[in-house]
Amino acid sequence: MYKTSKKKRTNYIYYGDGGSKTVLIPGEDGVTEAMIETLHALDDEAVDEERRETRRHSSLDEVNDKSKFLKDLFVDVEDEVFTKVEREAIKKLVHEALAELKPKQQELIQSLYLSDRPMTQKEYAKKNGVAEDSVKKQALRVRNKFKKRVAEKMST
Repeated sequence: MYKTSKKKRTNYIYYGDGGSKTVLIPGEDGVTEAMIETLHALDDEAVDEERRETRRHSSLDEVNDKSKFLKDLFVDVEDEVFTKVEREAIKKLVHEALAELKPKQQELIQSLYLSDRPMTQKEYAKKNGVAEDSVKKQALRVRNKFKKRVAEKMST
């Protein structure tokens, strides 16, 4: 596809799928010069769009050619960005919900579930000098309360 020279835009030639050729000439069959101009303008837009697409694909091909130098060949950047944004939003909600708990409850949740190295209930009980069954019951109540707060925050 190419653009017709401005000098040759006195008529319009349409090539059909089967190789047929139709010539539109101003003054014949109700065809006006404005129609011819409009058809050429539409062709110009199509040619320009095709060139942009070709350039865009060429740029992507260049990136793909250099892909062996990228860290991860299978990463979808858009998904990675959305995942990171989503992860940060959830992290914020969790911290907001945690802040609404009493200090002892915050410590329990942090120690048993949110720490980089979570404690077992047995370790937590020993550290705080309480019975393990007591920690189990307390953990269940606090965990349910915490889950409810997180769920409420996620639904708003």
